[in-house]
Amino acid sequence: MEVGSLWEAITPSPPKCAKLTGTIAADVVVVGAGYLGLSSALHAAEAGLDVVVLESQQPGFGASGRNTGFVVPSLKTSLGPSEVVAVLGADHAGRLLKLVAESGKAVFDLIRRHEIDCDAVQNGWLQPAHSRAAEATLHGRMPRLVNAGVDAEWLDRDAMLKRTGLPSLHGGIRVASGGQITPLAYAHGLARAAISAGVRLFGDSPVKSIDPDGQGWRLLTTGGEVRARRVLMATNALVGNLLPELRASIIPARVFQIATQPLPKDFRVSLLPDLAPVADTRRHTFALRWSPDGRLVTGGMVPPLPGRMALARRLFANRLRRIVPDLPQIRVDYSWTGIIAGTLDFLPRMMRIKPGIDAVIGCNGRGVALTTALGREIGPWLAGQVADADLTLPLTAPRPIPFSRISGLGPHFILPVWEARDAFEARFR
Repeated sequence: MEVGSLWEAITPSPPKCAKLTGTIAADVVVVGAGYLGLSSALHAAEAGLDVVVLESQQPGFGASGRNTGFVVPSLKTSLGPSEVVAVLGADHAGRLLKLVAESGKAVFDLIRRHEIDCDAVQNGWLQPAHSRAAEATLHGRMPRLVNAGVDAEWLDRDAMLKRTGLPSLHGGIRVASGGQITPLAYAHGLARAAISAGVRLFGDSPVKSIDPDGQGWRLLTTGGEVRARRVLMATNALVGNLLPELRASIIPARVFQIATQPLPKDFRVSLLPDLAPVADTRRHTFALRWSPDGRLVTGGMVPPLPGRMALARRLFANRLRRIVPDLPQIRVDYSWTGIIAGTLDFLPRMMRIKPGIDAVIGCNGRGVALTTALGREIGPWLAGQVADADLTLPLTAPRPIPFSRISGLGPHFILPVWEARDAFEARFR
């Protein structure tokens, strides 16, 4: 058993990004080399800007390299079109739903265009219901999803069983443009594409301060400094104390993942035979995929107790045994953790922190597709080719979350309640 990420074990080394030294200037500085920062930087450079990216570690170090690698052209389960309209209004809701509907295509088109080697499989993403009531809710949303442009089809329980091999689940939605990738390899590929486009990408260069500098900003790192007219914060949950108002606007939730040993090929033909990842409608979502080397990968949250990594290995292995029929004897070969940024309404935020400093944050576990697609819009926006009023998300001031310093504990403490409700609904509803 390895306490470490499977993705680190199977992904070749990243492009080495040197530490920033000395003083340089740029049009735009992007802070954070995850999917959002790299996609934004790549598209900004292609729009003609001189772009610098500052990363405290190396590309893909945070949630971008630690997630399950699901390409999900969908918002959270609780967010149907009417819920998005209620929060954003019809105009911005329509834009966001259209961007989300096209986000799977955005990922795989980018992978093809830049020949990114990340084990990409675009065979759809599956969302089966965990109960009859949840199935009815999903089915009721289908017309609105299709009207919003989502390439979705309805699978009844028998059709879903053929796709998943999981008889305890009900009918649900298949989004054809979704799929899966090796997440860390995708981050490395985006970094290479950005560098090829002219982006100057510095690793091991955490930003210590951001201060006014004439008409722009001065970013001080541990080894040097950058002066730029615009700053884009793309740190997601790892913002630290650099900008307290940004940190106060998210709920940082720690998520754990496990990977089994490689399983027999004859077993793999009946469980997720198309390599389409599955994530059901539970409040504590059951998510499952095959890795490129034939391992089952799953995960979620665990209660805030001592020894959480060992607890995660035990809980998620037992969950697999309960849900996956005829599961061979399994062991957990890899286990790892990362932090996602959540918001109270489960919608992402685009914020103006100060004139010239903007941030996009809070993808609520839907980051692979959503951040890639947002970056494709943000790059031209930074170059002045897209007006503020035409952005998908409204550009707002930060919205502080009550008790933000301890808000990340909330989802973990309520986890037992979620799981009890999930189990009751699966059995009786």
